[in-house]
Amino acid sequence: MRWLTFRSALGGRVPGYLLEPRGTGPFPAVVFQHGRLGNRSQFLGEARNLRAHGIESLLIDAPWARPHGRRILTGSSRDALTLRQTILDERRAVDILRGRREVDPSRIGAMGFSLGAVTTAALVGVDRDVRCAVLASAGARLAPLLRRFGNSGYLAAMAAYDPVRWLSARVRTRLLVQNGRHDHDFPLPDDLAAFVGARGRVYQAGHTLDAQAISDRIHWLEGCLG
Repeated sequence: MRWLTFRSALGGRVPGYLLEPRGTGPFPAVVFQHGRLGNRSQFLGEARNLRAHGIESLLIDAPWARPHGRRILTGSSRDALTLRQTILDERRAVDILRGRREVDPSRIGAMGFSLGAVTTAALVGVDRDVRCAVLASAGARLAPLLRRFGNSGYLAAMAAYDPVRWLSARVRTRLLVQNGRHDHDFPLPDDLAAFVGARGRVYQAGHTLDAQAISDRIHWLEGCLG
């Protein structure tokens, strides 16, 4: 495992962990984006599992997980800029993997959780060459997560990042959407899979899902990326 950083388009540097399988490749690869309360270490266990099956991973810190980065869910207009920066950083992480000589650029995947799934939905909406993506614990819209903020201008600005705005029939990426039946942040009536026609799985769990969801997405990524 290597520690690395790269420059963010909107300021500062993005810390990350790069996990490389043994051998010379070419390997498929996955970018991991954590949620609001996590950081790049959140999915190290899953990345190690993928590495054992010959899949490289790059796990990055979102702006809100960096010491001097932007905050998120503050109720101010800066939140929209924070999401934009996160999407741009994810796109840069995908570009970094594509440029590595041990990686097969035609077999790139992404896995996002919670707010990380919201930004990953935008990533696959603009980057049509991402082959596979897991969107875990994300709704079709941000409104349920932001219901405590009453500012209509703020809600309108954040609605620009609703996953349903980015995912459509034009998206070629194969999607796995995972949701918990008891998720209070993104409740099932707003289930993303139903809106975009993706493969969806529902678990008897809350927002963090459960061990079965972890196992399912690891095996799904292995199969999708070959």
